[in-house]
Amino acid sequence: MTFSKYLYATAITGMLIASGAPNALCGGYQVNLQGQRQIGMGNTGVAFTNDASSIFFNPGAMARMPKSGVVLGGSFIFSKVKYLSATTNTVHETESPMGTPFAVYAAYKINDKITAGLGVYTPFGSSVKWADDWEGRFALESIKLQTISVQPTISYKINDMISVGAGFTYSFGSVSLTRGVPLTDSDGNPSRGTLSGRASGIGFNLGTSIAVNEKLMIGASFRSASAMAVKNGETSFTVPGSAASNFPTTNFQASLPLPYVLSLGASYQPTEKLLLSAEVNYVGWSAYKELKFEYDTLVAGSNETVSKRNYKNSFIFKVGGEYYITENFALRGGVYFDQSPVQDGYMTAETPDSNTLGYSIGLGYRIGEAVNIDASLLFVDRAKRENVAAPDANTLSGTFHAGAVIPGISIGINF
Repeated sequence: MTFSKYLYATAITGMLIASGAPNALCGGYQVNLQGQRQIGMGNTGVAFTNDASSIFFNPGAMARMPKSGVVLGGSFIFSKVKYLSATTNTVHETESPMGTPFAVYAAYKINDKITAGLGVYTPFGSSVKWADDWEGRFALESIKLQTISVQPTISYKINDMISVGAGFTYSFGSVSLTRGVPLTDSDGNPSRGTLSGRASGIGFNLGTSIAVNEKLMIGASFRSASAMAVKNGETSFTVPGSAASNFPTTNFQASLPLPYVLSLGASYQPTEKLLLSAEVNYVGWSAYKELKFEYDTLVAGSNETVSKRNYKNSFIFKVGGEYYITENFALRGGVYFDQSPVQDGYMTAETPDSNTLGYSIGLGYRIGEAVNIDASLLFVDRAKRENVAAPDANTLSGTFHAGAVIPGISIGINF
């Protein structure tokens, strides 16, 4: 495959990743930072009654809220990726700026059975920047991206035991990606290519909450698969004039299948002070077999490019707990294991994915009955993983090791 085709394929991957990820610094291109209480409890959240953030975690649980409420929160992502070259044995590190994903939820109890809500959250809000002269600059120099998802939701309490809910999701985002081009002008200046555009997609979120008894609760949710579509993305290149005809300014179209997520969980409250939670997510990554896009102007004699991805379905296992040491002050902790959906040979500089362990702690403080303040601290450790590029993958060969530290805080108001 020619470099120009490879540039387009990698750029589109990053763009669509930015525009549609539904869930948290997890396998593939998921990001899951949608609730501070849940983060503090190992990212569990499908199986216990919560505040308005149930809009995301389990729409069926929203009807169990005792009052209407609003939640505003955000996280601060400090991430680092290291790459050990298989050819030069040189170590490179990212210089990524801080990411700031946020979540805002509002839920209103229409009556004792029906609750309506709206969630606005950023399923991906980080950036990746490698040094301009790093060994893989022809694969990626930097990517800046932002995503916002809007989810109106309705929840219905059938009886004291069972409640259900459903939400419609519209996601949109933008991205700018830069890669080096292996050409220099007569003065030795490097060449670069930048691709930018917007993408959007729709989906839905279903959930049910079952109170088995006063202590045991079971929850299930299903976030649908969707396709994020890029229309009329734009390209620009800075290359020597002699090569300009091979790197045209043009538009492109593409789509990326985003996986469904099936979540099952249970929570158990042995005492008034202690809550335990466990959850498993099954993510339908196998839909992402290849990345195909079409561009308006011929590039290297072709008007389409196909790049293999060959993702596989994966699991995420989570456990967490919460303990109120006083009437108003809670301590939280949890851990999760996230199985990578990326098969050997298909890792990329945008998503150097591997099996991941996440460790979290959290605090909660209630001010009267109207205000809740929640804070969390999440440590994400992706296992070191060697990548030997598959012939049809167009990736880098070498060893990747990634991690992140993510503090966050939210405030909830009940009325």
